Amino acid sequence: MNYNTVNDVGKGSYSSRGSKFHSFIHPIQIHSEHKHLISIYRTQFPEACHVCSAYRIFVDNRIDEYSSDDGEPKGSSGVPILNQLKRNNLINVGVYVVRVFGGSLLGIPGLIESYSTAGLSAIDSIKHYRWVQSSKILFSLSYEFEGVFKSLIKDFNAKIVSSTYLDEIEMLVSIENINLVSFIDKAKSISSNKIKHILSE
Repeated sequence: MNYNTVNDVGKGSYSSRGSKFHSFIHPIQIHSEHKHLISIYRTQFPEACHVCSAYRIFVDNRIDEYSSDDGEPKGSSGVPILNQLKRNNLINVGVYVVRVFGGSLLGIPGLIESYSTAGLSAIDSIKHYRWVQSSKILFSLSYEFEGVFKSLIKDFNAKIVSSTYLDEIEMLVSIENINLVSFIDKAKSISSNKIKHILSE
């Protein structure tokens, strides 16, 4: 199956019988990012009665799925949001729906519709990209190879995650797994084995 992801933050909204549902979509990769975003939205919307959410992340070679009803009736909010993520084949993505109560109870069918629609509103607000499994590799190289190594990174459509300049340069590079072996071999070739990869994630 092909999966999609997002690279930026999007937002949507939905209203039902006076209640307002503010929805947000974020790229995330670990559970701690999710917890941080929940905290942010609780602070941003102190009048909110619920911050319901769901995410799908790729970890340990499997998809980890999570949803939270945050005090709403079980299965009425987090699961509908999660289902929208699944229908759109999204991964490494979290969706957060903040409910500001409008005075009327919606019932479980009304809650399911509201959270599902609000979640989809955020999902549809932002461009989706094909998700490709990648690895992060730490390379060590002398300054003389900086230029050719950066050109190699560009040629393979890889990304520099971070750089440290000391006696030698250390670059943490993110690259698609399908290109990983070829990239390492090419790095060795252009440097006569002087560019070393010393850590993989």
